[in-house]
Amino acid sequence: MKFFSNDFAEIEYIEKDNVVFHVWKKEAHFDDYRTPVKTSLELLQKHKNSIFIVDARNGFEDTKEDIDWGFNYFLPELKKTGCKFWGFILPKVSEIEGEIDLWTKEIEKNFKVIRAISYNEILEKIGE
Repeated sequence: MKFFSNDFAEIEYIEKDNVVFHVWKKEAHFDDYRTPVKTSLELLQKHKNSIFIVDARNGFEDTKEDIDWGFNYFLPELKKTGCKFWGFILPKVSEIEGEIDLWTKEIEKNFKVIRAISYNEILEKIGE
């Protein structure tokens, strides 16, 4: 069931997998970035110990302000939800490798990061 949808992102909770699924549709910054991310956080808070999967195939380079906000607000709040897995759906080689590496290094301090080319592949890797 879709929980949130706008021009920039679509977010849903997939109960059978206990997954908050966040899909970026196009580049977003400041409030256009933070509003969907806060929505994902609300779902992760509501569904304790859920898995966070981000479809970043339409990903983009974040602004410094959004990175700072993500590292200093979002990630500490996410840790409080009991989430242990963060999945990135990306092609084998992405145009935003530097951005993904930056986020992965920070995320890995508290979460297991799984990169795959599909939603199901992430779930399979978690199950291993």
